[in-house]
Amino acid sequence: MSKPIKIQPDADDPTNRSERVAQGKNERGALWHIKWIWGIWKERKGMITLLLVLTLVSSVVAVAFPLLTRRLFDLFQNIIENRASYTDPQKEISKIALFFMALGVAGFISGFFPGIRGALNNVFDYVIRNKYFASIVGKDHRFFSKYKTGDIATRLTSDISDGPRLSWFMCSGIFRAVESTSKVIFCIVAMLLLNWKLALLSLIPLPLMLMIYSKTQDTIYDRVKRNEQSVSSINEQLELSFSGARIIKAFASEDKYERFFDEALKKRFKTETGVIKMQTILDLIYQNIDYAGQILLVFVGGIMVVQGSITIGTFYAFYNLLNMLIYPILDIPNVFVSGKRAFVNIDRLEELKDFEVPAKENDAVHLDRFEKLELSHVNFTYEGRDRPAVDDVSFELKRGERLLVIGPVGSGKSTLAKIITGLLPAAEGQVLVNGIPLEKIDPADWSRLVGYVPQEALLFSGTIEENIAFGTTSFPPAIGSEELWDYLDTAQIAAEVQDFPLKEKTLLGQRGVSVSGGQKQRLAIARALARKPQVVVFDDMTASLDTKNEEKLWQALDGHDKTIIAVSHRLSSIQYVDKVLFLKDGRVAGFGDHEELLCENTAYREFVASHIRLRTS
Repeated sequence: MSKPIKIQPDADDPTNRSERVAQGKNERGALWHIKWIWGIWKERKGMITLLLVLTLVSSVVAVAFPLLTRRLFDLFQNIIENRASYTDPQKEISKIALFFMALGVAGFISGFFPGIRGALNNVFDYVIRNKYFASIVGKDHRFFSKYKTGDIATRLTSDISDGPRLSWFMCSGIFRAVESTSKVIFCIVAMLLLNWKLALLSLIPLPLMLMIYSKTQDTIYDRVKRNEQSVSSINEQLELSFSGARIIKAFASEDKYERFFDEALKKRFKTETGVIKMQTILDLIYQNIDYAGQILLVFVGGIMVVQGSITIGTFYAFYNLLNMLIYPILDIPNVFVSGKRAFVNIDRLEELKDFEVPAKENDAVHLDRFEKLELSHVNFTYEGRDRPAVDDVSFELKRGERLLVIGPVGSGKSTLAKIITGLLPAAEGQVLVNGIPLEKIDPADWSRLVGYVPQEALLFSGTIEENIAFGTTSFPPAIGSEELWDYLDTAQIAAEVQDFPLKEKTLLGQRGVSVSGGQKQRLAIARALARKPQVVVFDDMTASLDTKNEEKLWQALDGHDKTIIAVSHRLSSIQYVDKVLFLKDGRVAGFGDHEELLCENTAYREFVASHIRLRTS
């Protein structure tokens, strides 16, 4: 007996690697995150450049206004004090008025940048979500075993676009920082040119604010990360509760799930409150530090005006420039906090993307026609299990043949079906198609040749027509009316669909909730046939079919030149197949013609006899 091969993580396993990536702050610094953001920005360089120009123009206009007002005030003062020196004061005033008009036009043009900024938020939301969704759909079974649906959905939705998260930071957050920083720089330069002593006195709060941020940035990252994890937990709990609503109702477990949700909600409340408390405290500190600088300016500047060191216009300009600095100085630390939150979101998305799957062959073999399937000593063990689900399985199936896979519950039938379709990789041994190892064949080609009906038929929340068309290889999915009804007829559900008020336009609801289990199974069969496959894998297709519909289905399949592999618990299917694969404890306990197995295989004969007794008892 061959030893079971267990799929366990080791030092180089992608699961371990993903867990290491989860420690994002230890592996990726700010520079890495900036490079990541630049990589997204490059896809919209034109819009980014326009936004940068408008942002700088807006800052210049804002700073120029108090400087121009200073000039006007000083002109009024000089005219009052030295009226004889000005033969035509109206001319001087008109010049300044023209400058105000020019500033107004520039301000009007730059006023478009908040709208462009908001539009780019949505653009980046689309780009990021599309990019990471595309990376996720290519993952294998280990990824979807590790990450729950609610967690994945959270990372692809609220992490990206809920409030001041990633897509907001990518544009509004960063360009608010650019706007604030440019205003701070322009204001500081203007203040230094006006009076460097008063400028230095006014800017005392800046280094203090930067010191506070440097001391708190790691704490901010940790609190934000814990909060994002608690949000994922909430969504996981919601997904489990709503997808399993029927079971919860059947077991009258509403109170139990309310307690589960309450615990998850309390955890989120705690982490969310922690983030809010920290941000509120920092805002208060920054605000009061800056107000102290403003009060200092009023007193010192006032004394300098009285002493004649500066003019009234200069004092007015200083006061307005410093007042203009309050919001940017407060906003810059907030951007740092938002940046830390965004870096957490980036790391959580990268954690999903970096969960590696086996590399595809660069020289993948293209396949146009199926001729033969051969399994040679195939093994597979689920992670965390001691016993293999499939152990040393070997058999051969040729084009046009029909194989029935039977055996006790837990004998590995469904696992074998998933290995054949390529949904699970063989841990040991080989799956050969036309003599070529399955891993060397282009996955798209094998997917096109195989139609798969899973044990639990999953339908999407669209119409019947859309669900059947999903099985086609065209994009966007589309199917002709005649073809649609042909597949529905083969799947033995055409008559029932005809009775629906909207027929093929009938909405199925989430997971096909509006139709029965048997109808879902037959619609899934029609969807698989719409792919026009050469090989059809039915995983327990008769579970939701009565004997009459099962017989009609097999008879309808007679008119299609297809190789069929059917997993079933119903022995009546034996009469419709060429070969039987009998599994027991994951191993092949018998393979061949039904009559031969009855005569030569004691275990098979006992299995058949036990099912006959169950049916007659």
